[in-house]
Amino acid sequence: MNGLILRAMPVGAAMLLAACGGSGDKAAQQSEASSASATWNATDACTLLDKADLGAALNDNVTKTRLGFVSEAAGPNAATSECTYELASGSTATLMARWSPISDNTPEAIATARNAAEASVKAFGKTIEDVPDLGKAAFFIPGINQMNVFIDKDKFVILTIGSAPNGTAKATAISLIDKIEK
Repeated sequence: MNGLILRAMPVGAAMLLAACGGSGDKAAQQSEASSASATWNATDACTLLDKADLGAALNDNVTKTRLGFVSEAAGPNAATSECTYELASGSTATLMARWSPISDNTPEAIATARNAAEASVKAFGKTIEDVPDLGKAAFFIPGINQMNVFIDKDKFVILTIGSAPNGTAKATAISLIDKIEK
């Protein structure tokens, strides 16, 4: 059942956040979309975290990456994608990326996403740990080793490293997220 959580949470969070809408000047949104895509490409999560960095952090080799769930930004709708990193050990890790053209990572949206994740994992006896000083807001789910980070006003990522040892998974996830933010 934990595998279901691992797959459903990134997609569910992306859909939840993509639903956050708003109005705004269409030309301004397109201008923001153009400038963001030049520096941070949420439609290709595989380019945001180097497979060699991920493999080194997990003491494993990434043998293949697969890009999926790609959605281009359109109007107020966010750009998203998910990269699956296949490891030599047979495990996988995933990175879901989201960029919003309307900068909707508001305190209310963050609280809604956190509360939804908390309700989802509570049924499996998991708890969420807030992670201070990482992005605008961040939380970690031990056991499934999932880090959710609102990088700033318009960028969001979910990194799931289920094969990381539970005792070091949070620190490993933080070190990998730091590579994405730079």
